Order: sequence, then structure tokens, then C-alpha cells
Amino acid sequence: MLMSFLIAALGCVLTGTQAVLIYLDGSGICLNEGCEVVDSLTRIAPIYLNIFGFLFFLVISFGLSRARKGAELWKRFVSLLLLAALAAEGVLFSFQLFITESYCSYCLIVLALVFLCNLFLGLKQLFKGIVIFTAVFVAMASLNFNASPSSHKSLDDGILARFGVATPDRQLYLFFSSSCVYCENVIEAIKENNTCSINFNPVDTIESFSFPGATLTATHAPGINRDYLKNIGIRGVPVFLEKRRNSITLLRGESAIRDYLEKNCSDAPVEQMSLPVDMLDQATSSYPVSILPPEDGCFTAEECEDPNKRPYSIQ
Repeated sequence: MLMSFLIAALGCVLTGTQAVLIYLDGSGICLNEGCEVVDSLTRIAPIYLNIFGFLFFLVISFGLSRARKGAELWKRFVSLLLLAALAAEGVLFSFQLFITESYCSYCLIVLALVFLCNLFLGLKQLFKGIVIFTAVFVAMASLNFNASPSSHKSLDDGILARFGVATPDRQLYLFFSSSCVYCENVIEAIKENNTCSINFNPVDTIESFSFPGATLTATHAPGINRDYLKNIGIRGVPVFLEKRRNSITLLRGESAIRDYLEKNCSDAPVEQMSLPVDMLDQATSSYPVSILPPEDGCFTAEECEDPNKRPYSIQ
């Protein structure tokens, strides 16, 4: 029980420090880039999640200190809270594994602290925790997240902004990320010289977006854009999609897209592949598409491996 108390105290320090860092600098401690990916997909701001985590570990610490003095009611209450925490961590771990496909190192550390707190309360507590965690994990694994309502929506529902007026004969979509420097280069190229009507479809949440002459949409869902790319086997951005009446052309990577733009959005065959038109609305993961080369694109679930990368907001 003493070890559980010390681990809970460590959890207080960790989550409290994280909350303070987020409040002061806007970002906390994380050993990889998965944290920003996970944070961007949560409904609750990270600072509030960490405040809740701090209060949770604080209650656990206090309860264990009382339990060590013989308070049986506190011991039972703490045991129940730790089991509930393992259930919640099972959901969060499954979310990273099945949905974001990117692991948050900080989240995994918190999971380890909760697991160790259960471990040092005895084998009976550990057994209960493992059963609950496994049950949650199995339930999440049995769900088909690709069958969400967003997968049945049109790409138009994922448009953040429109430049120009598209025609039924030809529609252009640019898939991009807020943290991808290659995407930034493509958008800058579009600003400099472009005669095409283009739809901007982000794969993550964009806090601020402006483009000369573009019109922002009232609502958009980035998850729709992620689902389309994932369902046709693409894991990277930037991606440029040209939809015609009878075909779809995909250009992958900055160089291919810039070549396309330099030719005034012509139909030149530049590192592209054509798909049947119904692939746009009924894309399946069975279609073989190679992953973008790391020097010319970014993984949609991670930021670019670039030391100078920064969150991208067009000014």
C-alpha cells in the first residue's frame, strides 16, 4: 500500500506539472509527437484533463494515507476508483491504437502509474483491474470505426475553405495537415500562382485559416478527410485529388502537386494514379496505395520529422 501511495503522489506531481506547463507555455511534457495528435482529437482541453488527473491522484493519495491508518472504507473507495481509472485508460489506449494510430507517451506514463497503483494493492486488485481493462479493450477492438457515419458523407462535408467556383466536370481537393511543412509549401505555391478552383480539406483541426479569395465553410469535419485517405490506404499528406465525371486522379507529395500546379492544373501525368470515380464515395482499404516518402510528405497521424516544424496556420 505504501508503494501505491508513493506512485499516486508521483502522479500528482506529474499531472500538476503538466497542467502548469500547458497553462504557461501552451504545451506540456511529451516524449513523442503522438501527444499533439491525441490532444487535437479530444473534446476536452488538455489542461482540464490534467487538472482532473491531478485531482484524481490527489484523492488516491489521501485515501491511501487514510487506509494505511486502518480506514477500511477509504481502502474500498480507493480500490474502486483505481478500477474505474483502469477502465477509462482502457478506452484511451484503444483510442490511440485503433483510431489515431499514434501513441501518446505521456498518456502511456499515466496508464503505467494507474496500473502500478493497482498492482501494489495486491494480486486480487490487480486481477480485477486486468479483467476490466481487457474487457474494455476487447469491446473497443470489436467495433468497426471505419463504419462511422462520417464514412458515408461526401468529401464536401470535410471542406474547410473553397477557392474559386468548382464545376461538375472537375473538382479539386487538397488534403493537408496543420503541422506539415510540405503542406505549407504547397499552399504557398497555390497562393503565388493558381488559376484552379480548389477545395481545402484538412485532416486535423485548424484553429485559424485564411487564404486570399477563399471562402470558409460554415462547418467541416476533419474526420471525414482522414477516413477517405485511410480507406484507400493513404497515410500521408499532402494529397491532391482531382475528381472528374469518370475518374479520380491522386497526386501524392509536394513535388508532384507543385508540378501539377506549375502546369496550370493540367492533366499532365505527374506521379499520379487514376481511380474509378466511385472510389471517392465508396473507398475501401483493399486498394493498394503506397505510403508517401518521408522526404516529400507527412504521416497524417504524426507531424513531419523536421526539426523546424511548427503548427501551421495560414496568415
